Amino acid sequence: MSAALSALLRRARSGALRNSLIVMAGFVLSRITGLLRDLVASFAFGTSPDYGAYVLAFRITDLLYLVFIGGALGSSFIPVFIEVWERDGQQRAWRLASTVVTWALLALAVASAVLFVAAPWLAGALYGGPEVSQATLDLISGMARLFLFSPLLLGLGGLAMAALNARDRFALPALAPTVYNLGIIGGALCGLLLPGLGIWAMAWGVVVGAALYLLLQLPGLLAIGMRLRPTLGAGAPEVWQVARQMGPRVLGQAAAHISAAATLALAAQLPAGVEKAAGLNYAYQLMLLPYGIFSLSLSTVAFPRLARLVAGGRYDELAADARSTLATILWLTLPAASALLTLGVPVARALYERGAFDERSLQFTVAALMGYALALPAFAASEILIRCFYAMQRVWAPVLVGLLQVALNLAAGVALVRAGGDVGALALAFSLANNVEALLLLLLLGRVLPGIWRDRPTWRTLAAALAGALLLGLGLAGLRDASTGVVPALSAAHRYLWTRDLPMLLGWLALAGGLGSAFYLAITGALGATPARAIVGRLRAR
Repeated sequence: MSAALSALLRRARSGALRNSLIVMAGFVLSRITGLLRDLVASFAFGTSPDYGAYVLAFRITDLLYLVFIGGALGSSFIPVFIEVWERDGQQRAWRLASTVVTWALLALAVASAVLFVAAPWLAGALYGGPEVSQATLDLISGMARLFLFSPLLLGLGGLAMAALNARDRFALPALAPTVYNLGIIGGALCGLLLPGLGIWAMAWGVVVGAALYLLLQLPGLLAIGMRLRPTLGAGAPEVWQVARQMGPRVLGQAAAHISAAATLALAAQLPAGVEKAAGLNYAYQLMLLPYGIFSLSLSTVAFPRLARLVAGGRYDELAADARSTLATILWLTLPAASALLTLGVPVARALYERGAFDERSLQFTVAALMGYALALPAFAASEILIRCFYAMQRVWAPVLVGLLQVALNLAAGVALVRAGGDVGALALAFSLANNVEALLLLLLLGRVLPGIWRDRPTWRTLAAALAGALLLGLGLAGLRDASTGVVPALSAAHRYLWTRDLPMLLGWLALAGGLGSAFYLAITGALGATPARAIVGRLRAR
């Protein structure tokens, strides 16, 4: 019997590894296409008022998807869907899904109608800075109204993703964000090739991408026996269970979204505020690149597994799984933050500075990137910590901490701007708030799961990662300064011409990235980091 159990555990671990690799590959592809989307947008629009209006309009309507479907409903729905499927069978589980879909679409329809009417007022209230013209405000409200089509499509796609993830089907959900990005890229290219369409072509690409996001996942739903029928689900207790859990999670997701939106709203009050909001967005997307590849992918795969451990009352395994995932995420994101801090100018320049993206755009983007880079490890750690609370259906702790994070971000942002701070100060306020949030979540999870952090290998991994990231930053800074004479584009003072300077700059970045990765792996392995030793062991075995 022990042999059979060992075989079962081996299959479970291999399945988890396979799912992690699938999701990570999907996130890598998504981030690559997201980066390509930003490359096309930066070439076509730079940090122009039109692109700034696009960013600000997108932020208004994105709230509907991120709050009601992308985060709150998905994290509320998955544990209950798993529980009903395994307890009562798939027919009852699909009835629950049908009811949730029906109510979610009704809520989205009502919210979309309200936003459609309120769009002009919202644009003025949120972004009516001293240098924001009425034409820009009209453009923001017009695009916000167009974007209201996408939450309905993304909402259905988000529920499809939740159902597939709950049944450990990760391939199609992992690809869905990529086709969404491809739709936006197609729109941006149309705007570039047909100047008369301008930013509106990219805006329509958002709607097309949202439709593709949903359509791609339908075959997966059919494969697991999807049985969706419109129903209000009268008398189904599980629906109320989802609704009760979703209430505080709506607040939690709204807090995270409002925090990012507040940074943009404060940026709009600065001189050249709409252009600086565009620079903030480019920097934010750069920060999200390692966050999505490392943190979001690992946390997405871990969440259904954590929910099953809670359902089985296996809290020791839950603590070990959460600890291991957190340590791996920080081991991966700490060096990424160090690299962004030391190589912000060459990285942003190599990616963006061409076409409409000029030296002024680079200045706005790099100033914001310095602040966002300091937020990356905490931002990444919070993802798995919050999902641990959600898996245990303890939702109020992360919600209250999230609301505190919003208040701190707003207070610090306003104080720094009044003290003369600019776009970099706003990103720094965001970083401060997110680091406080991650620290509080660590402490609170330690109270919910006593002893979770009493693990010497975990602390050894974190200490090694921190020391390795600091040494990596010093090494990259030294290499950058020593190479400026050979590669002048490494300096912000250099007058950059991308057709002349880009090949040398890309070659230097590739060399620095390879040397830095090898150095970080070696130093953290020598200091006892578990992920580093595992990788080195596999390399030696080969």
